[in-house]
Amino acid sequence: MQQQATPSTHYGRLRAQLFAERHAATVREPLTLPVSERLLQCIWYDQRLAAGLRTAAGQPLEVVSPGWWNLEAGPDFRRATIRLNGRELTGDVEIHLRADDWFHHGHHHDPLYRNVILHVTLWAAGRAPPEIPLLVLADQLAAPLAQLHDEIDLDAYPYRTPHPAGRCSEVLAHLPADRVAALLEEAGTERFAAKTRRFQRALERAGPDQVFYEGWMEALGYKANKLAFRTLAQRLPADTARALTARDHLAAVLFGVADLLPTTRADAYTKRLWAAWWKLRPDYEERRLPVGSWKLAGIRPANHPHRRVGAAAALWRRHPDLREKILAAVADRQDAGRFFSELTDEYWSRHFTLGGRRQNRALELIGAARAAEIVANIVLPFAAAHPPLAAAAADRYAALKPAPSHAILRLAGQQLFAAAASRVVKTARQQQGLIQIFQDFCLTDTSACASCQFPELVRRWQEL
Repeated sequence: MQQQATPSTHYGRLRAQLFAERHAATVREPLTLPVSERLLQCIWYDQRLAAGLRTAAGQPLEVVSPGWWNLEAGPDFRRATIRLNGRELTGDVEIHLRADDWFHHGHHHDPLYRNVILHVTLWAAGRAPPEIPLLVLADQLAAPLAQLHDEIDLDAYPYRTPHPAGRCSEVLAHLPADRVAALLEEAGTERFAAKTRRFQRALERAGPDQVFYEGWMEALGYKANKLAFRTLAQRLPADTARALTARDHLAAVLFGVADLLPTTRADAYTKRLWAAWWKLRPDYEERRLPVGSWKLAGIRPANHPHRRVGAAAALWRRHPDLREKILAAVADRQDAGRFFSELTDEYWSRHFTLGGRRQNRALELIGAARAAEIVANIVLPFAAAHPPLAAAAADRYAALKPAPSHAILRLAGQQLFAAAASRVVKTARQQQGLIQIFQDFCLTDTSACASCQFPELVRRWQEL
């Protein structure tokens, strides 16, 4: 049986205690895998559910549409459509960890919940409203909960805009600056340890080449297309990608399996990809990603999936032994980000999309800022999952410079400090700690801060 890991910092242990107290009567995953309603909302949003769903009463259930994610007051998802025992229903869906959370949250008195047609929970704990069908997901997920926890990036999903400043800002305002910095460092260390544990679990399921490949492919997907890139790496695993690279066929097969080859505006490069794909298509047709896998709305041109798939092919071509080079760089305490930031490609340095207009100025394929994020979130945690490299990876992580500000950092800074994060956060590890606290508490709180447990964590942490 897999040994359960223990949180490595005071922050992690206190968080685990608070989460355990919140759901003391519920059988849970290991506390190093904090399970929140937000995670369950993401699972529902992506429909990472098993086939042949049945309600707690045994009725067959089919999800026609999960609905749209509600960011205002009321049920979690609006206008969902389901088929329950063959009858089609349209209405709202409410998500909870436990069945009795319906009553704990006071929904039975709230008219906003009168149109709920399905109550989705992880565990069948306690009493549920008998008039609303109950779907318990503990044994009806598409993959083990630990795997879904590892694959889902909570930052990539819709979230409620927090208040200008949370209740925690008053608590933190009374802490000396060095104690605030220490708390953020601890939370950042815990975030790094959680990512390391994720890679350790992944290494039990697959070889190191495949695990690292899925990791950096997911990172190329940015927020919107992480799952699509991970799926592409699984459909064309590392040994297949390496063999195709040796025959100079990888780009054609990657774009073909990704279903991203355009049928119009085909320039000479795109035509070459099509010519190669038509010959190889019979061997890979069944691996193609389903229609709708890619999210294109709101994507900056430089981050278009075409460019990111092109970058993946270029990385394999330039560094077929990328994992070995990366681990050697970490062992020598060198900059592992250069393998990403220095990547060039004759076509993709001048194009945003296949068949698109050629740009006059050369473009970075993977910029320095993105390369630094890959190092912080993928390279160093992956290296730390190898015991001989754990110390070197931790040292490199502690020495990383802060990344450019982004939406989550801005929201978290305003929520926790009523100020820009850059005024408080001075290192990459502190940035990661701020993001971890925001994920653990702000994104899971639905009480407008009234019931948030972070101030209690700070109080217990001060007493250590």
